Amino acid sequence: MKFLYCFLYLLIVSIVVFLIGRIIPRNWINENSFLFKSFKWEKKGKIYEKLKIKKWKTKLPDASILLSRIIPKIYPTKRMKNNDKEKAMILVKESCVAEGTHKAVSVLGLFCIYIWKSMGGVTIAVVFYLFNVPFILIQRYNRPRLKKLANKLNNC
Repeated sequence: MKFLYCFLYLLIVSIVVFLIGRIIPRNWINENSFLFKSFKWEKKGKIYEKLKIKKWKTKLPDASILLSRIIPKIYPTKRMKNNDKEKAMILVKESCVAEGTHKAVSVLGLFCIYIWKSMGGVTIAVVFYLFNVPFILIQRYNRPRLKKLANKLNNC
C-alpha cells in the first residue's frame, strides 16, 4: 500500500511541478543565475561528452516533442526554422525550465522516504532521483550550445 502512496505522490508532484513550469513567466528566468549557469568544471557542456551524451540523449523519452504537438500554444516546439535568434533564446529559457522541473521533482521525490519508512521508500526515492539525473544533464549539455547559437545569431 505504501508503494501506491509513493507512486501517487510522485505522479501528483510531477504533474504539479510540470504545470508550474509551464505557467512561470519566462522573463523571471535568468539563464545566467547560479542555478543554471555553466560552472568552469563543466567546460561549457564539454564534460558531458565524456559521458557519451550525444549517443544516449536521443534515446530517452522527450515529452516536449509530444506536448508541442498536443498543446502547441503553451508548449513551444524545439525545432528552429531559419536562423531565428528569438527562438534560440526561447529554447535557452525552456532548457532552464526543464532543468528546474527535473531538479524540483528529484528533490521532492525524496519525500517518499518519509511516506514509506523502510528500504522500499528509500529505493523508490533514489530510483526516481536517478531517473531524473540524465534529463538534468541533457539540459546542462544543451544550454551552452543554445546560448552560443543565440549569441551568434544576435551578432549577424
